[in-house]
This record gives sequence, structure tokens and C-alpha cells, in this order.
Amino acid sequence: MNAGAARLTASAHAGDPAGAFGFRPIPDRATPAARRLAIWIISVAAFVFYTVESVLRQQQFKTSLDITIFQQAIANYAQGRAPDVLVKSQAPFNILGDHFSPIIAVVAPFYRIWPSVLTLLVAQALFLAVGVHVVTRVAVRRLGGLGYYLGIAFALSWGMLKVIDFDFHEACFAVAFLALALEALIDERLGWMLTWCAALLLVKEDTPLFIAGIALVFAARRLWRWALGLLSTSVVAFGLLTLVVIPFFSYYGQYTYFDASSADDAGGSFLSGLIGSAVANIHSLDGLALLGALAVTAALGLRSPLILVMVPTLLARFASDRAVYLQMKFYYDAPLMVVCFMALILAVQQRRLRLGITVDRIRMWWSSAPGLAAVFGLAMFLDFNVQDSQTPETFAAAGLPCPWCDDAGHLIDEIPPGATVISDVGLLGNVADRNPALMATPQWEDSTYLPLQADWVILYLESDTFGSNRNWIHQRRHELLTQGYQQVDQAGTLVLLGRGTAIGH
Repeated sequence: MNAGAARLTASAHAGDPAGAFGFRPIPDRATPAARRLAIWIISVAAFVFYTVESVLRQQQFKTSLDITIFQQAIANYAQGRAPDVLVKSQAPFNILGDHFSPIIAVVAPFYRIWPSVLTLLVAQALFLAVGVHVVTRVAVRRLGGLGYYLGIAFALSWGMLKVIDFDFHEACFAVAFLALALEALIDERLGWMLTWCAALLLVKEDTPLFIAGIALVFAARRLWRWALGLLSTSVVAFGLLTLVVIPFFSYYGQYTYFDASSADDAGGSFLSGLIGSAVANIHSLDGLALLGALAVTAALGLRSPLILVMVPTLLARFASDRAVYLQMKFYYDAPLMVVCFMALILAVQQRRLRLGITVDRIRMWWSSAPGLAAVFGLAMFLDFNVQDSQTPETFAAAGLPCPWCDDAGHLIDEIPPGATVISDVGLLGNVADRNPALMATPQWEDSTYLPLQADWVILYLESDTFGSNRNWIHQRRHELLTQGYQQVDQAGTLVLLGRGTAIGH
């Protein structure tokens, strides 16, 4: 038995997970400068790509409610105030009582310097690029030249592009921290792994589920002390956040994303309701599509123990009654891309080791017809994912005339900076740059059922956000005109109304 194998065996018997995962240790030598440069080029290019697309989306009025929520919370953090969110409620509504994401406060100092929603979008692009850098670094160190292509594939994977498609979200932090945690795990730097797991606890109340998934990896290697320690930590953290911390800050006094309605309807327990939802969702079209997409993305990675990291998160999503958790058109799948690609990297490496493939053989294969076919297949894979996102549409619209955007910008400029505005949902992301914003709804109430109150109102007469029936918009416009508002301006299908006393200021 060689020294390396003896170390793995000894550490496993001693209960020390270092070297006991079956992952090949990284050689003790510096990565060549050219290799490091290529990794940086890929990650910087990803940052620029994400930033440009995000800015274009903002200019094209494609940002909406979610970025307004985060902008209002971060703007308050930047001023040293509680992260209250006006668009949620005109009463104090602390965002920590909705979702526990204190990590967004790291953006606040930069927002104070540059108070714009673009600050949030650039920060998101940066943290996603950190994830790209880490995944590419792991891939190149373990797979050589193929790692560059896997890094690019990860950067353009469907889960990552969906984050850019939908405003700003805390998922960008989960991508970066989870990638760093898994890199530390497979490099056997367990102190750093624990550090990044601790950072994950600050991202959202459901990110402890990824820590539970890491515990499953330790369990698969029969490292029970680490497995039980991480699992118990994740369970306690999830319980404290959802049952104590969030209810403490919540407007409603409880965590509102637990839904036991299915159990109540069936006359059963909460647990039976979760199991029933999970079984139904697994057999649903969305559920099967999600599992299939993850399986195709991970490919050989399904054979790696690292794929277990996503299991608790998937179980929670399938057990939920919220259909959006299974639909691949939102931002929820970006952290799962990290797991899929990390697992794929390790599976490919292990397969090469078992087959005895040398560096020279890899080079011969890469320059051969099968290698070119693999590159072509990867290109097709990327093309499919890009076409399935809003990315092509966003870039295609860049530089083209947008009369609706011009009309919206014109009306927004007429509102005094700092004045509260009730806005159509399609304009919220742009209104929020200069004005406290509320969302116009058919009920004319915020999410806590308080009547909307503001001196300025922008209505989009053709909006179908709340269904195809637009009568409510025209009725609301008529009612406002009888309640002291005046029509200040109209640009195309957009109308600006102002209360009489505010128009003259």
C-alpha cells in the first residue's frame, strides 16, 4: 500500500474526514500562470456578460417587483435603519420577517455610494461570477483542458441564466458560498468548509438544507461524527429561523411559507400532507421535467456522492404546495447547478483514474474526432440553455427603438424625486431608483390589506399582470379622478395622475 492510500485508510479509521472522501488530492504545486489567467478570463467574462444583460434588462423595463423589495430593504440598511419594505406594506414590514436574508446587507455600503438598483444588479453579477470562478478552478485543476469548457457550461447553464432573468435575488450569494463550501470539502479543507457553511446560514432560511446535504456526503463515507454534527446544525438552524427568528420580525407573527392546507383539507397531519404533496409533485409534469433536467445536467455526476448535497433541498421543494418551486423559469435552480457541475467534475475525474487515462492520452483524445464531437455537443447544450432563457431576447432588443420605454421614462421623470408613487408592476424596478414605490393592484391594497395611499400614480392601461380583464384599471383611473387626483400626463398607454396638492410642488 502506498503512502497516499495508507493516509486515506488511516484517516478514515480515525474518524477524520480529511482524505477519506475518495477524491484525489490536489498535487502540491502551484497552478501554472497561463492556467490561472484562463480561469480568470472565464470568470471575468461571465461577470461582464451578467452585468451587461442585467443593465439591458433594467433599461428595457424588464425588472419588476422583486428588485423593488430588495432595493427598499438595502436602501434602509444603507441608512442604518431596519430593512422595512414599503412595497410589501405601508405599515413597518421588516424583510427579515418574510425571508431571513441578512446577507443582502453587504451590498448596503456600496448602495450608499451609488444609490441605484444597478448597484444590486452589479453585485449579483459579481457573486455569480465568483461561483463561476470557483467551479472553473475546480474543473481545471482536476480535468485539465476539459475544465474550461465545463466552466463555460456552468456559467451559461439554465439555472444560472434564470437568476439574471428575474431581477435581484439572494440566490447569487448561495451560488458563491455553496461553490466555495464544496470546493473546500473536496479539497479536504474542512475549516474553510465550515466557514462557508456558516455564511450559507445568512443567505436564506432554506439554505441550511444544503448543509444537511453536505452531511449526507459525510454519511455516505461513514464519517458519522461529522455527518451528525452538520445534520443537527442544519436542523436546529432551520427550526430556529422558521419558528423563532422570522416570526419575531414578521408582520404576521409567523413564518408564512409553511402551507399545511393540503393536510387540513384531507383531515390528516402536517407530515401526511407533505408526503402527499411530494408524491403528487414527483408524478407531475413540472416535477418530472425538473428531475430530468437536473439528471441531464449532472450526467455522470449522478454517480458521485456529492450529488447528495441537493437531496434535502429537492425533497423540500417537492413537498411544498407552491408550484413555482418546480417550474424551471425562476431563480431557485442556480445553487443546484453548483452541485450538478461539481459532482460531474468529480465523476469524470474518478472515471479517468479508474480507466488509467494519462495526460498524454487525454491530449490525443482531445485533438481527435471524438474530442471535436464533444465540443460540438457542449455547444449544442449551451445553445439549448441560452435559447430557453430571456438572454437572446434581451440582447436582440439592445439598441432598438422602444417607444413604450421612452414613454415610461418620460412620465417617471415628471414625478418629484422622493415622492411616494403607486406604480404598475412593470415600472416598479425603474420607479424605485428615485421614489418610494407601491404596487398598483385591482384591490388597491398592499399585501397587508392596507389601502394604497400616495400622491402620485402611474397606470398602464393595457397591463395584463392580474389577468386579461383590464376593466379594473380604467375603473380605478375614473375613481381617482373623482377623489382629488388630476391627470398630469399621458404617454401612449401610460397615464400619470397626481393629487392636486402635490402637483404644484
